[in-house]
Amino acid sequence: MSLIPEPIIDEIQARADIAELIGRYVPLKRAGRHYKGLCPFHKERTASFMVNTDKQIFHCFGCGVGGNVFGFLMQHDRLTFPEAVRQVADHVGVDVPSAPRGATNGHYAQLSALLEKICVYYERRLAHAAHGRGARHYLAQRAVPEATRGAFRLGLAPNGWQGLLRAAAATGISSPLLEQAGLIVKGSSGYYDRFRNRLIFPIMDARRRVVGFGGRSLDQQEPKYLNSPETPLYQKGRHLFGLAQAKDAIVQRKAAVVVEGYFDCVTLVGAGVTHVVSPLGTAFTEEQVRLLRRYTQEVILAFDADAAGELATLRGIDLLIEGGCRVRVARLPAGVDPDEYVRASGREGLEQLLAEAQDVLEFLLEVAARRYALRRPEGKVQAAQFILPTVARVPNAVLRSEYLRILAQRLEVDETALVEELNKAQPRSLAAARVPAVPAASEPRQPAAEQWLVALILDEPVRWDAVRGELALDELTDPALRRVLAVVSEAAQGGRVQTAPVVSRLTAEGAGALASRLIELARTIPAKEQALRDCVRQIREKARRRRQEQLREQLQVAHAAGQERVVRELLVAIQQAEGGER
Repeated sequence: MSLIPEPIIDEIQARADIAELIGRYVPLKRAGRHYKGLCPFHKERTASFMVNTDKQIFHCFGCGVGGNVFGFLMQHDRLTFPEAVRQVADHVGVDVPSAPRGATNGHYAQLSALLEKICVYYERRLAHAAHGRGARHYLAQRAVPEATRGAFRLGLAPNGWQGLLRAAAATGISSPLLEQAGLIVKGSSGYYDRFRNRLIFPIMDARRRVVGFGGRSLDQQEPKYLNSPETPLYQKGRHLFGLAQAKDAIVQRKAAVVVEGYFDCVTLVGAGVTHVVSPLGTAFTEEQVRLLRRYTQEVILAFDADAAGELATLRGIDLLIEGGCRVRVARLPAGVDPDEYVRASGREGLEQLLAEAQDVLEFLLEVAARRYALRRPEGKVQAAQFILPTVARVPNAVLRSEYLRILAQRLEVDETALVEELNKAQPRSLAAARVPAVPAASEPRQPAAEQWLVALILDEPVRWDAVRGELALDELTDPALRRVLAVVSEAAQGGRVQTAPVVSRLTAEGAGALASRLIELARTIPAKEQALRDCVRQIREKARRRRQEQLREQLQVAHAAGQERVVRELLVAIQQAEGGER
């Protein structure tokens, strides 16, 4: 389920008060034994959001979202399951033993606290009346308002080789710890500051914790931009600059704008375009795509209109599409970056540019037209070879087919030939197209008896002990319901099982909403024990009928093929199945 031991997860959930925690986000009112409020996941006027304190779950009867306390944070704050567990653990005071990349929890927390202190130090240097005057003037020239400066916690690294080093030493911070955090460098004559006379851009994770820094030179020193080295806290391929500030706007706009640099991001936010992030000066990574997908599926790439920006766009397109995103490309004028464009055209101009962003295929065709002679046969072949690997990454078969149709039309080639070439251009993986561990269950497609049975067992898992000897998992036809029972069965192997740990397991697998819906369904079932027996009987009868039908179909095939021995065996099997039904 995760790298966090299950007993620790169970302890965290046992200590957590789901009503108290959710009540910090949603105003709740007591309704009998439970609580109700307006759902934070969809707009409503009548409260349909319920918190069941007995089962430690929440469920919205309006939009169907549900789960346990971890599932709520996963939905509300777009966290992964381990991140949600750690956040609740912090709240209830449970120590989670695992830590990233070999760092101990204590050391991890020590580095995190240090970076927060250093961030405050840089902020104060920028705000200093005398020391920060030049940097503040520079920000004003770049059209960065004071409010935006504060939102991003921009700072100033002092000019000099040991400004930070001396300030840290005065407060008892050791040089080795500063070095581990990537803030100072050890040279032949001792330690010196990594960032000197630079505008500082704190790099934060999605929970607004400082994990590293980026610095922009203020005196022409090279490189122009300098980033923290990788540390136990900071791996550049796992973070997105500006996500902490942009995540709410991304969810609201249902789209994210991706730009190349710090200033592009900060300037656009200062102009009022707030759903903007940057991949920290690197090509997109799979981890960054997964991080972005927590908040949206729609991504607009707005990289610089030069050769490097075009290359970054092409790399980003493939990774984003393979990660399950819908991608468009904003076409900036040649030689202009988003920062320059928004300062020249304002928010309205940039919003218009984003609204008119090109579909991926149109962008690829435009690039191909510049690179290849499309009126010549070899040019068409080159263009197809350039575009098809991206088309192959599209997980939706209908969209992939439409792209092939348009491509064949625009290149004036046979569509069948493109299909053949597409099969040769399959991507290395289509991880985003894989079926999740627990498929989303659609209520109308789930047989009523199966729903009732699983709801009753999930409500009181001890009921599984009463029926497991009579019912096999494969007698259920719905894969999602079958998986719920499998989780109950696995948990029961360790002794008496409770609902809460089963819901945690299902939440980690993406089935928290299904679990909460089933538990609420159980509350509505009268005469629960009798209903349980009736459900088992109905499911077994239907399973026998399916088996009989399969045997009859096999009999027809064997009879047509003249397989007399197989026919005799199947007739015996059918008689036995019919006898079992009686």
